[in-house]
Amino acid sequence: MGLANPKSFLRRLGLTVITIAIAAVVVSVFFAWQLTGPQRKALKPIPADFGYQIASVKFNATDGLTLAGWFVPYENSQRGVILLHGNGSTRSQMIGRAKFLRSRGYAVLLYDARGHGESEGTLVSVGWYETKDLFGALAFLQNKGCTEIGCIGASQGGATIALAAPNLHDVKWVVLEGVYPTITTALDRRFRHTVYLPGWLAGLFMTPIAQWRLGVSISQIAPIKTIGQLPCSVLAMGGESDLYTTREDTLALYQAARSPKSLWLVPNAPHKDLYGFAHEEYEKHLLDFIAVK
Repeated sequence: MGLANPKSFLRRLGLTVITIAIAAVVVSVFFAWQLTGPQRKALKPIPADFGYQIASVKFNATDGLTLAGWFVPYENSQRGVILLHGNGSTRSQMIGRAKFLRSRGYAVLLYDARGHGESEGTLVSVGWYETKDLFGALAFLQNKGCTEIGCIGASQGGATIALAAPNLHDVKWVVLEGVYPTITTALDRRFRHTVYLPGWLAGLFMTPIAQWRLGVSISQIAPIKTIGQLPCSVLAMGGESDLYTTREDTLALYQAARSPKSLWLVPNAPHKDLYGFAHEEYEKHLLDFIAVK
């Protein structure tokens, strides 16, 4: 039996398609702004039992943005560590690591990445432009007299370190925790586990908008392409149960790094703060790694 009114049906079908397309664009714009816009959270108070001098500091990224951080000095020590938090977090995420490393004789700088916490910035690039923050932090520690510097980065923070690799000449060792191999892979994993769609489909409109916002191709934001240029020893960490940066992702990054390198796959750990998840084992792996760097 034919349609009673073909023109009416086609009109309704056309309106439905247009409505879906408009909705897709609106949702894509929203998620593109969520991905690339500032993600500010209030800092957590410094724990009362921190036990060491800690100072609020400000310094400049290499493109001039003012970044806010905490500096934990160690008198006359030439050893320093830079701590880089994950996307959507603040330097507060790294306070436990700061206390531990200070107890082992390191001066420590932990700071808010651009667009996070108390730092300036209106764009977040999941590690790409954040490399400029890292170079500013490195200069800060060097001005404090540190000549033996290590870096520890969680998720976006680790991606920042890997993406900075071609120009990261003055670092002795790095720790990369839960770092995505490419931003395309990271988005695909998240879309599949949140909206149950593959990344190429869910990001059909979002990706071009995000690229326009950032002024860089998403395909360029790929730590796996640059990690092999790190001129120092590398410790790659990842959660065995991480759905966003999988075991296979961490293994791929580890394999792409050049020696000397170490690997720790944390049993049962999801995509979360690995120090908070297994801090005693974390401390042991970190000390063993630093000792043989």
